[in-house]
Amino acid sequence: MHTCIVYSSRTGNTRAVGAYLADCFGFPIYAVDEAPLGFERFILGFWTWRGGPDEAMRAFMGRLCHKSVFFFGTMAAFPDSSHAERCALLAEELLFRGNCRVLGHFFCQGRLDPEVLARSTHPRTPERMARLAEAARHPNRQDFRAAEEAVRKAFSLNASRGAELTGTFLKQSA
Repeated sequence: MHTCIVYSSRTGNTRAVGAYLADCFGFPIYAVDEAPLGFERFILGFWTWRGGPDEAMRAFMGRLCHKSVFFFGTMAAFPDSSHAERCALLAEELLFRGNCRVLGHFFCQGRLDPEVLARSTHPRTPERMARLAEAARHPNRQDFRAAEEAVRKAFSLNASRGAELTGTFLKQSA
């Protein structure tokens, strides 16, 4: 096996997306604090914290060198927001420091930990509260399928550029 999934999850959102992808593709899945480094390719999942991957995933990314990586994140913000774009850029920067090849990424919403919300200094505007209510309904089936498609697309595009993929990777999902 050349590829594994490594996730960090606070509320279960990221773990759920990672478990779905593991089921789709048959890749082993590890919590970030138990993950080995001996794979060629990684699918990394994290919850966003302060504009990027959470601390545990940042540390893991810092240990990766010369690997091919696809990453996904869950956040209370909208996945097409400027916040998500900044998170992606920071994750890429962390991976590039280890000369990793970034194959692609995916973000979806996910519920915010109530403890984090209670400590938040962000104003509780009606717009923000509506966004948090929407985030609480994610990840959902559409998010899982979109994550699957993003992984398929990233690995398929890179296969056409010469990356070797395991035969199980592109198996059809039910």
